[in-house]
Amino acid sequence: MRLRIDPWDPEYGASVEFEPDLGPPPGLDLEVEVRGDWAPVPAPPRLEIPNCTFVDGVRRIDARLFAEDEATEAPALAGSWAVGCAVSKLPPRVTEVVVGRELVVGGGLAAGAIEVAIGGRQLRFEARSVPGITPVDPIQGLQNAMREAEARLAERLVTSGDTDLLISDGPLTYFAAGPAVGLIKRQSRSYLDPERARVLSRLRVGERTPIFKLGEQRLERYSWYLRLAEQRPIDGAMAGIVRLEVAAQSGLEEASRLAELTCAVLPRFAPRPGRDPRAPQNLFPVGALESVLRHRLGDAALVRRALEVQIYSEVQSAG
Repeated sequence: MRLRIDPWDPEYGASVEFEPDLGPPPGLDLEVEVRGDWAPVPAPPRLEIPNCTFVDGVRRIDARLFAEDEATEAPALAGSWAVGCAVSKLPPRVTEVVVGRELVVGGGLAAGAIEVAIGGRQLRFEARSVPGITPVDPIQGLQNAMREAEARLAERLVTSGDTDLLISDGPLTYFAAGPAVGLIKRQSRSYLDPERARVLSRLRVGERTPIFKLGEQRLERYSWYLRLAEQRPIDGAMAGIVRLEVAAQSGLEEASRLAELTCAVLPRFAPRPGRDPRAPQNLFPVGALESVLRHRLGDAALVRRALEVQIYSEVQSAG
């Protein structure tokens, strides 16, 4: 038996969390670019960094709630999210931030928005109903609200033509046009058969696997694995590897162009272990953007206290 290290801070979970019960995804095709045996695709020549835009979002549960309607009770929450973008062209900076507040109610129950006061400022939590009745369902509703806002921002940035490469932190679920690439940091599913998976440990910095295809119809994507940083002798085989994906509707040639661009550019943004708790997969611009977004959510204790005061006031009014 051999032991190896996962460089991520344990507080963030593991960089590889395979779910063994998941079989091959729909539409998986491992031979769209290379038939037969796989080998690492060499790193492209060093290029000038194009104008890269990084889009990400953060969310926070401000208060867990219970929604009551006559004989019905369902889990609910009040939560906040923020999405934004960071650009790499000099000077690198965070350019846009959008903040939202959600009152997510389970069980399909209808609710009105909540407004709370913090000093002289009003915060409005927009109502959102989800059908599920487990505690996870309102969390998923908050996550969906954040991802939808990310998609709107990313789509607007791509269609503006101001970016050469847009990196969306996470899979491409809601939009699929232009030079947009989804970056998946945590690997939760194995897409490769054992024979092809051996190529992952042979990747050097800036090298990728051949492109493969997954999904069906509007969610069809081309995908590949890329090594961002060299492994230390103590690291596991997947340390420093991310999976990237683009919309298949752009065609294999465009996917290959974007894959080459990510190989040339993204390793330059990879932090070393110790610089970021999820190094090297959490790229420098994304880490900086997340810090700004969390700050823009506001003080968690003040927001929770304001919610408690507002709900107490409503309870008192109801007698």
